[in-house]
Amino acid sequence: MKLLMKDKAPAKVMWGVVDSPAGKLAVGLTDKGEICRISFLRARRPQEAVAEWQAEWPHTLFESAKAMPKNLDGKPVMLVGTKFQQAVWKAMTQIPSGKAMGYGEVARRIGHPGAARAVGAACGANPVAYIVPCHRVVAANGKIGGFSGGPGIKEKLLKTEGYL
Repeated sequence: MKLLMKDKAPAKVMWGVVDSPAGKLAVGLTDKGEICRISFLRARRPQEAVAEWQAEWPHTLFESAKAMPKNLDGKPVMLVGTKFQQAVWKAMTQIPSGKAMGYGEVARRIGHPGAARAVGAACGANPVAYIVPCHRVVAANGKIGGFSGGPGIKEKLLKTEGYL
């Protein structure tokens, strides 16, 4: 996966809806075709997800795409966040499918032992949660912990990957 780390949001994002094993996703692509936003729709309309994106990136123009790729595999991913968040997100991409790692272990791996709660906050801020696998980060006690898509989707993703 090609990760592009940025400290500011893109000027324009085209958005649309794609199907995934975790249900329908609202997906945002930059004008260069980089995935920059993903939201699990569950029972909400995609416009609601886009409104949340707009609140976080008020200077970005969001437009509905005429067509979205059916497969997101191989597309570059643009991650907008702080250096700490970016380090956490990069570490999450190194957790193999079917495996999980505790928040504290991620903190140690990025050189911030004792920052487990901050790692959890970075997981919650992950703008592309389906692609950058924050669902593979679990609580130290073995419980699956929180997830931006909801605990049911996190559990489903972990089961699909063979972790649970």
